[in-house]
This record gives sequence, structure tokens and C-alpha cells, in this order.
Amino acid sequence: MGFKDFMQSVKNEAGDAVEVTKQKAKISKEKTNIKNNYEEIGKYVYEQYVETSQADQAVMQYIDAISQSKKIIEECNAEIQKVKNV
Repeated sequence: MGFKDFMQSVKNEAGDAVEVTKQKAKISKEKTNIKNNYEEIGKYVYEQYVETSQADQAVMQYIDAISQSKKIIEECNAEIQKVKNV
């Protein structure tokens, strides 16, 4: 293999690496899109429950967990205010 062939081989491999990187970036972007859409679905379902007090039984465990987390966040914020006011 001559120098020219070697350089072509390196060029091809570099091009392949760039293409693989582009494809991985696209995959990452799409995974982020999926995650964001799952979050939006969850927000919608939760908001529907808050408005109607009705939800599928399979979803209730998640709604309860969100409600519990919101309560804990409120308690933590109250504790922070106590500490800041002291």
C-alpha cells in the first residue's frame, strides 16, 4: 500500500467517524425528544386528574408519588424560610 492509498484510507476512516458521531448525536436528540414527550404526557395526565379527580388505577401510584413529592417540597421551602428568617 502506497502513501496515497494510506491517506485515502485515513480519510475514509475519519469520514466514517464523523458520520457515526452525527448519527449518535441524532439518536441522542431523539431520545431527548422521547423523554420530553413522556414528561408532557405525564403532566397532562396529572393535570387531568387534578381537574377531574379521576385517573386510571395504574396511574394513581404515580399521581400519589407526585403529590407526596410536592408536599415534601413545600415543607422544605418552609424550612428554608425559617432558617433564612433566623
